[in-house]
Amino acid sequence: MTLFHRTLLAIAAAAVCGMPAMAADKAPITMLVPFSAGGSTDILARVIAKDMAEKLDTSVIVENKPGAEGFIAGRQLKSAKPDGNTLMLVTTSVYAINPAISTDIPYDSAKDFVTVSVVASSPNVLLASGNSKFNSLKAVMDAAAEKPENVTYGTGATMHLLNSKLLESLSNTKMVGVPYKGSAAVYPDLISGRLDFMVDQPLSSMPFIQNGQLKVLAVTSPQRWSQMPDVPTVAEQGYPDFATTSWWAVVAPAGTPIPTLQKLHDAITAGLSQPATQEKIKQIGADITPMTLQESQAFTAEELKQWKSIADKAQFKLN
Repeated sequence: MTLFHRTLLAIAAAAVCGMPAMAADKAPITMLVPFSAGGSTDILARVIAKDMAEKLDTSVIVENKPGAEGFIAGRQLKSAKPDGNTLMLVTTSVYAINPAISTDIPYDSAKDFVTVSVVASSPNVLLASGNSKFNSLKAVMDAAAEKPENVTYGTGATMHLLNSKLLESLSNTKMVGVPYKGSAAVYPDLISGRLDFMVDQPLSSMPFIQNGQLKVLAVTSPQRWSQMPDVPTVAEQGYPDFATTSWWAVVAPAGTPIPTLQKLHDAITAGLSQPATQEKIKQIGADITPMTLQESQAFTAEELKQWKSIADKAQFKLN
């Protein structure tokens, strides 16, 4: 077991063991996670839940509701009472990409949810096997231009797919996308070299980057990432219109009173301000993104527009 994985297990254990007993007059809070236990979003939710529980003096229970690209969890949050007792930790995919590419979705992020707090963010990274012949994005795209059918990429989520489709659109090339059931399923083929590349989050790929099984050819953020300062951006490598980031935010059902939202936001912010929490989040490959309640809501609203624009530019829809 790697140091990275031991760190994730320690964080998860602390999140469960550190929850205070529920006060008699306080209802527990449920934090929905739209993915399976043990993944990056689940680990992040447990870090947040532990800090919130201590600040609010009540239990914050992480409940995993995986399946259908977040549709199951999204439907449950939509139907929950707007009392602050049911929340969800959403990703870019669940909140902004799903509505941008799917016409058959059981929730409307703008109408059914209200943002409590943007928690963390990271660039996406373009990954190749540590033994790959490709050492730059340019090398990948040159190969795609010469023989498109010979360049393959893996996708385990809509975020992976839309980033790859955007790259195809901007480079005017066509490559072979290979779908998998989640990020974890992609990595064996990516590491072995059966796939040429994948666009994913550092939270999922960091252990493989650290042990040399994967190498990073580019980061997708507008500027270079502080945790990988030597890795050039996609924009630097010839695609100035390519800039995407992944982020995580806590949302509540629409109609939740503003005082309740503010109380929840303050509890999350207090936890994120603790050096120990900041270090945990950095270790799993993300950066804390401090925002006020109003700034968080404005950010997620803008991301809805941004990802719709990206989907339109990539000319990509699921149905």
